[in-house]
This record gives sequence, structure tokens and C-alpha cells, in this order.
Amino acid sequence: MLCGEKLMASNIRVAFVTGSGALLDTVTSVTITDTRVHMIQSSGVGTFAITGVQTDANGNVNGNIIKYVNTTAVDVNDVYLNELGVRMYGPVKVSAPTSTATTTVFYG
Repeated sequence: MLCGEKLMASNIRVAFVTGSGALLDTVTSVTITDTRVHMIQSSGVGTFAITGVQTDANGNVNGNIIKYVNTTAVDVNDVYLNELGVRMYGPVKVSAPTSTATTTVFYG
């Protein structure tokens, strides 16, 4: 650290899942909910969908779905989203193309 350098606090965390299912925080093992996704890394061939959508008491659907395709076995996808990230509501889940596909999400 340089003299006088200030360290900035960060609330960015990491979640992971193998195959399909809820993304779990790597420290607490709790399903991530109501957050913003800032970066995605994945491996596996096929279509991935990351879903964070819920319906409120008035019947309004809130949230987003991030969908993308890895085309070859050597694909490792790195998706960097802008500093605001993509807003997700409710539990954040992954639909992966195979049971061996992996997805890592940086969120907060």
C-alpha cells in the first residue's frame, strides 16, 4: 500500500452453482436474493439463464433474466456488466445446459 492510499470498502460478494439451481454465497452458503449482478463466469456447452424474478402483491413482475449461450467445450464465458449491475428480485437461480456446467456470479 502506498503512503496515504485510502482503501475503499466493497460489498461485492461471490456466489456459485454447479449445474442448475439457486446461486449460493461462497462464504455463507445462503441463496442470494434481491441483489445486483455485476459479473458472470461460466463453463459448459449450451444455453444458460440466470433468473431473478418475482411477482409483487399487485401482480407486477419485477426483476430480470440474463440469457446467453456457450458454443464450444473450450468456452469459458466472462460477462462484465456496467457498474450498476443487473437488478434481480427474489432468489437468484441458474438454469444450466448440463449437470457439470458451472456458474460463478459476482453480486452486491
